[in-house]
Amino acid sequence: MENKASNQRLQQSITDNMQKLADLSIATLKSSVENVSTNVSELGKMAGNLGIGPFKLPFMKTGGSCNCCPPEHDCPPHCILELVRHAVAGERIIVPFAIKNTCGAAKRYRVGIRELKSLDGSQAPAQPVLNKKDVSLQPGETQEVEMTLDLANFSAGNTYAAEIVVREKEINQNICFTLIVDGNKNVPVALPLDEKKYHLRWQSWQSHFYCEGK
Repeated sequence: MENKASNQRLQQSITDNMQKLADLSIATLKSSVENVSTNVSELGKMAGNLGIGPFKLPFMKTGGSCNCCPPEHDCPPHCILELVRHAVAGERIIVPFAIKNTCGAAKRYRVGIRELKSLDGSQAPAQPVLNKKDVSLQPGETQEVEMTLDLANFSAGNTYAAEIVVREKEINQNICFTLIVDGNKNVPVALPLDEKKYHLRWQSWQSHFYCEGK
């Protein structure tokens, strides 16, 4: 009985010490965070007084209520532009798009197109052709490029995709093109009216009044 009581006291002592250690760790961490927040706040005030602008650490968001968050994930998009064109098998289409220089210096971009393929990966019956292989643009300038495609051998009901590549030096920037070859079920349908409807004249309140000359 004495050994059992001794073991219980030992276990209780270990539990108490572990709890004290946890409380001490939390208190130390809280104090550190508060010190960092205070220092950052003071740095922000000093930066404002010097006219430098707002001071923030990389993990601090500028908006919202989160003051201790990781940086937001912000990668360039795979497609800088998306083109979707509906067409009918047998027609010849022209798809225009434009490239604009939004930088502060003159730019020259090479323009090409990857192979047009169906969604299952098979090659399209014909490939599109661009009317330009490169564009030279001054700051703020825009140039139009045309893509031509003959759908003589295409089948209705299929979807194809390709990427138009715009490249300055090392990085490919993609314009994603999707072609949807519509079947007859998607062709616009006109509904002629019965000719009798064109002979009907509805009476209105104006028809009951006549203007007489003076």
